[in-house]
Amino acid sequence: MSLQDKKRIDILVQRQLDTISTGNGAYLATFLRVIAQTGLRCRVIFAPNHSFGNRPWANIHPRLDDLIDEVVWPRTLKIGAFYWSLSLIVWMRFFVRAIKAGLRALGLNLIIPSYLGRPLPDSEARTVAKVAGRDLADITIAEYSSMGPVLSYLGTDTQRGVLMHDILSDRGDATRAFDVQPDSYEVSREQELDWCRDADLMIYASAKELDNFQDGLPASKAVWLRPEPPVYGETAATGNPRVVFLGTTHAGNTDALQHFLAEVWPLVSNKAPDLEFWVAGSISNVMSEAEKTLPGVKVLGRVERLEDIGGADSIGVAPTRLATGVSIKVAEYLMLDMACVAYPRALQGFQGALDGLVHLADTPADFADQILYLATNSDARTKSAEQSRTGAQQALDNQEVIDFLNAAASKRAQASSRRQTRPQAARLNLDPVVR
Repeated sequence: MSLQDKKRIDILVQRQLDTISTGNGAYLATFLRVIAQTGLRCRVIFAPNHSFGNRPWANIHPRLDDLIDEVVWPRTLKIGAFYWSLSLIVWMRFFVRAIKAGLRALGLNLIIPSYLGRPLPDSEARTVAKVAGRDLADITIAEYSSMGPVLSYLGTDTQRGVLMHDILSDRGDATRAFDVQPDSYEVSREQELDWCRDADLMIYASAKELDNFQDGLPASKAVWLRPEPPVYGETAATGNPRVVFLGTTHAGNTDALQHFLAEVWPLVSNKAPDLEFWVAGSISNVMSEAEKTLPGVKVLGRVERLEDIGGADSIGVAPTRLATGVSIKVAEYLMLDMACVAYPRALQGFQGALDGLVHLADTPADFADQILYLATNSDARTKSAEQSRTGAQQALDNQEVIDFLNAAASKRAQASSRRQTRPQAARLNLDPVVR
């Protein structure tokens, strides 16, 4: 079968894809790996302005790029591995951000806005729809609910879907409950549901959110995309236990780390003064100097080989108090052969899939006790490590999603055999579909 004859899935994106160390990057990587297993071709279409965020250049992480068959990024010039915006709007936004960053360095409290979850302006949504509509795919997926409105311009000659990394309407409520400033565009549940009204398919990163959100979308079919972390290489036991926090910078991780350092770690270090606490990932950038110099704390920052912090002597912690979506760090700890201690909230998105693989704690004191038990009991750590990776792989298998996508692609093919014969212009309807 030639490439032209293969069924195709398009993903409509409104952000940069230069990292896979964040939750949304890891989830997209998982989704792309699932697509590769279906045999569908994959094309990624970027929103021309919105996807650049606050800077006018971008690249695609090599591990993501390897899983994408075709990239379409309107109004850009590609030089080497980088895409450069040709939009005056993007460049003006960059200069404003640079000025704000300079003023912040001088001590002024200026906010640099996040574009996470902000819907596209109508003109840009129409541009993305026009590009997709020139050659409609069998399946067209909007990444994030905020890209869902673009689907309304495509009509019904493609199976339209939304990849839900997060329920954006829940993020604001969850962060404000702990007096944390929301780190994404704020939207009501009603508005977010409306963004997804034209979806035939809903793909959720969280089993809990599928249960909670899908009730408002009875006309669409839904599936849970399990957080399938990369298969890491072998890890080594060192004989020296340590506690590990792995995370990127976002409100949930910031709260979890600060809570752990203030309320859990002192209880641990007082009883085990030689035990070290390793902080890995960009989350270390939010730590104060006082936090960095706490007894036993070791700041690693970005770690190239995560296997180096894993193994049977590592105890991964997920002291998650505010969360939407899935705490993917839990799955990563397990795939890195670690024992893991977590608050129940960190497992809510898994809806029981990881039951028995994680040591649960209800209070800071209980959390500290679980860590101390594992740190002083090598047999318990080894037993957890032996079941972690295999158990996670079995629990987080995505065959259901593969079947789901293949069925959707076949349904579209059966509904319309006109792809090769009808005029291309007839594929795009720039008037929103009203339901």
